[in-house]
Amino acid sequence: MSRILIYAFPCLMDMVVGSTVFACSVRAAENGRSPAQVANIITVFSLAYMLACPIVGRLVSPGNAAKILIGVCAAIAGMSGAFIFIQGYTITYVLVAATAFIMGFFFVAFQVFMKAVDCGAAKGVAYSTGLYTFSWSTGLAFGPLISSFLWTSFGWEYCYGFVLVASLATGIGVCLLKHHAHAAAPKPHAKPAAPALLEPVDYSRMPDLAWMGWLCGGIGALTFAMMRGVFPSSGSFFHLSRIEQGTVFFIGCGMQALTGLAMMRSRTWMYRPLPLAAFGALGAAGLALFALASRAPMFCLAAACYGVYSGAFFFYLVFHALVHPVKSARYVSFNESVVGATGIAGPLIGGILADRAGLPVPYALGAGLVLLAVATQVVVHGRHASRVRRPQGGVRPVGTMV
Repeated sequence: MSRILIYAFPCLMDMVVGSTVFACSVRAAENGRSPAQVANIITVFSLAYMLACPIVGRLVSPGNAAKILIGVCAAIAGMSGAFIFIQGYTITYVLVAATAFIMGFFFVAFQVFMKAVDCGAAKGVAYSTGLYTFSWSTGLAFGPLISSFLWTSFGWEYCYGFVLVASLATGIGVCLLKHHAHAAAPKPHAKPAAPALLEPVDYSRMPDLAWMGWLCGGIGALTFAMMRGVFPSSGSFFHLSRIEQGTVFFIGCGMQALTGLAMMRSRTWMYRPLPLAAFGALGAAGLALFALASRAPMFCLAAACYGVYSGAFFFYLVFHALVHPVKSARYVSFNESVVGATGIAGPLIGGILADRAGLPVPYALGAGLVLLAVATQVVVHGRHASRVRRPQGGVRPVGTMV
């Protein structure tokens, strides 16, 4: 049972990411910086993150993943003090970049650590992917919300006090649970503890679609970064309070988290075109609502629609990387590089468009890109439909996605 506690780690560390980015970007917006300058905080974060991912992809292994995680937590705890005591708009970019570079080591290493732990417990890839998506999305949801309350009640410095506590708690947790990554794999002829509710899916016979994750999941990640980069400027323009802005982020990432959790028992939907089209339609609708919104309730509705879509494409991206029996570590590091690259381009493009054409334009562009990605997925997955077979027999529990 204690194995499942490892999923608290990405939750806590994405609280760190959410808190840091929220505090830096909202402070910049409140200090009168342009939408491009505000969005570029995420651009700098993503650039540094992208640079770290290929490095850690070559260094990490199931044997050293826990040590890397512990080292990252110690470094982030130190960074929290730097944000408090070193002031200045330019130096903020440097501190954000350093934080992001360190974080790149955490999330690549954690996915390798996660797969080692869940293989020892005979858990499937969809189970790991669903819980991972739920975990980090929950952290990204609560980070800005907690920071907005701490900032309003006590001052912005307390956002980084929270970062310190969360990173130290994660490091201690890894120390206590790292032994699960070295547990012996289950014996092939061992009797299961309980009757299987689902017939296993032989994913080795499915098409290798990691490249589709990088392309279409990458487009999704681009719109995600664009929205997160531009929204603080929208919030400032429409006079949303810090708590209202934090709530919008909370709802979006909260829906993303619940979508990931609902997909824990997924089987084959990530290979079929119709579910992908439905998720994409929600994403485009959410971004269109962001373009039209001017008050907090409309922004919250937009975030809820978009959050379902983002939960689906992040699950899709991670699943198609982890499911490969041989190349998963390399695919995962490439995933994180894609997320980093789109995190650079999204806020940069969104900020420039918002400056020159108006705040609604980046959201409208994002909606169009989502529709383009969905059309591509429908065509490619339709061509592979003959290779995708639903398992026959077994008992499918209520709520299982297929």
